[in-house]
Amino acid sequence: MKNAPAQYLLFALLSLCPSRGAAETAVLFDVGDASMAGRYQLSDARAVSESTENGKCLRITFGCRAPYPNIRFEPKRAGFVADWSQWGALSLTLLNPSDKPLTIGLRIDSLAASDRGRQATTEIAPRQEKRVLMPLRPRASITGMIGQPPIAGTDATDFILNPTDTAFDAAKIRSFQLFVGKPKHPSTVVLKRAELRAMPDGPKVPFVDRFGQFNGASWPGKLESESDFGRRREQERAAIAKLPAIPGRSAFGGWAAGPRLEATGRFRVQKEGARWWLVDPEGRLFWSSGVTGVRLNNATQIASRENFFEWLPRQGEPQARFFGGGAKNRTFDFFASNLLLKYGPEFEREFFDISTRRLVSWGFNTIANWSDERSWALHRVPYTVPVQSGGPTFVVAERLKAGKPWVRSFPDPFDPAFSKRLDARLAALAHLKDDPWLLGVFIDNELPWIEGSPPRRLAAAALALPANRPVKAALLKRLRSSNASPAALNAIFGTHFASWEEADRPWALDAAQLKNAETALAGLDAAIAEQYFRTCRDALGRHLPGALYLGCRFHTYNREAIATARKYCDVVSFNIYGYSPSERPADEHATEMDFPAIIGEFHFGATDRGMFHPGLRRTENQADRAKKFSAYMGEAAAAPWCVGAHWFQYLDQPLTGRGDGENYNIGFINATDDPYPELSEAAREFHTTLYKKRSAGGLISQP
Repeated sequence: MKNAPAQYLLFALLSLCPSRGAAETAVLFDVGDASMAGRYQLSDARAVSESTENGKCLRITFGCRAPYPNIRFEPKRAGFVADWSQWGALSLTLLNPSDKPLTIGLRIDSLAASDRGRQATTEIAPRQEKRVLMPLRPRASITGMIGQPPIAGTDATDFILNPTDTAFDAAKIRSFQLFVGKPKHPSTVVLKRAELRAMPDGPKVPFVDRFGQFNGASWPGKLESESDFGRRREQERAAIAKLPAIPGRSAFGGWAAGPRLEATGRFRVQKEGARWWLVDPEGRLFWSSGVTGVRLNNATQIASRENFFEWLPRQGEPQARFFGGGAKNRTFDFFASNLLLKYGPEFEREFFDISTRRLVSWGFNTIANWSDERSWALHRVPYTVPVQSGGPTFVVAERLKAGKPWVRSFPDPFDPAFSKRLDARLAALAHLKDDPWLLGVFIDNELPWIEGSPPRRLAAAALALPANRPVKAALLKRLRSSNASPAALNAIFGTHFASWEEADRPWALDAAQLKNAETALAGLDAAIAEQYFRTCRDALGRHLPGALYLGCRFHTYNREAIATARKYCDVVSFNIYGYSPSERPADEHATEMDFPAIIGEFHFGATDRGMFHPGLRRTENQADRAKKFSAYMGEAAAAPWCVGAHWFQYLDQPLTGRGDGENYNIGFINATDDPYPELSEAAREFHTTLYKKRSAGGLISQP
């Protein structure tokens, strides 16, 4: 080792005794040293060592010619030891110097024969510096929590990656690399530090305070004392009194200053000029801006997790009423507990009163899906109703979510029980049939029209069923009518059926067969969609005549399902989780086929106020979250095909996870019933000019 670089010798000495008392971190190499040039490998990338007032760094610019441009560091060439087995994580301090978000990947390869690389990605906000930790050992994740609490000993600002669980030998490191996946434009990241560090396996417990908040950090607005509830309650009431409804709105939230169309006493849909609009019961043009989940339902599992919590009520105490479940699946609802402290015995009535007043003050005109009927009944804000069709289902895909089995199933629309169950559920809503505040009805949510990777069509899952299942029987009948013999069927699907009776058995189509039979499967998908949407449309007409049919809230979909939905739905709905509505092809389908569409769900989140996961679209902080809300809504409101967009959801999910493990910062209010001021202020500002934005371009005559 006498010819080894100095930093190699330093690291070797440190690595000999990385006991937790001796060294919590070890520098891997001096990232900005000029001698590093040529001691790393580049693929469609370039790197430059720099000296700044804050120290040395390595500026890496990735190109966009290769599918995965990268910079790779190998132990011998870069000058660090290959045995990392005594350390807990690789720590890289990264800076995104641009004004756009950057998704960066980190991969570590070992010399293990079966090693496929340990990798993960993270997003770095514009101008943000972030310390990224790649665990070197499998982390014992808490089942039932997608976002995990900080590991003991790490900083609140550290971002711990959740890498792929592959074979990996930390004692024999081959290389690590930073990469960008399939970029469309060049991008730059600045590597400021590269270290190995010690890292315990789990969080410090307890990590949840008596109000359901994280107890390991402070942030603006965090509730510190029970006595704060009353003061905050009165302050908000005074603030809402000063900011009532947005001016220029009809009683239902329509455009009072805009043109007046035929008033039917119910919501309807109409195309005016080049744009689709909803029309409110008074005949005013209406664009549905909504929030989902205005309800009391925020329980989290406490069974086998009691050590997570600083406090849980004892039996007999007032807040013990918020326990639920049995001994093995016991839950507690911190949100409801906080409402009792804030509003007293009438907390439920007070909650729906203040919630609807908030929505009006913020400018929203729709109480969207998953909301409690008590929020509708106040008749301050129009509402949508969710209905689950029910009936027998068949499995399309299975996977794990937060460590728990998660099954993606589709209702069998050919089964008589499907129509019967749907009739029963719609009949239970008959008291709403003449309510002018009823905007429309969603039936089902995010059905798996196509699922998995490679994508598996709905019809393929149905053909895998026994012949006694109604959907399988219906598809076989269709195939027999369009094919003269089993041989003709075999030619299409690549099967080997000697008779029609053999085709009654479950089909197990492989990837090649699925690809070859794509056209035939598409036709079968269209047949399923036809039966499904027609049955739903007829049932809704029987029980809630005049109510708009808002579709099934597409998340995964294919052209056949959308084209059929267009025939039967008044408005086709899409849940579009993106930074803009146009990230998914819903807008392209709506434009091509000329139908109105509503965005049933979208959201943004951040982890700067004590939450562990930002949800499906990450932002830098609450200010950035509000900014992205306004940008998303602005694009949606300007789109001719879009008649509304609904934020998911009204309140943050529980810190320790709801039933399926989601614990996202996606609320307009937090666990202590406090609105996020940045988001609510952005909403009121946006809604003040909503109809001006919607009518821009001269497509609607201005009064």
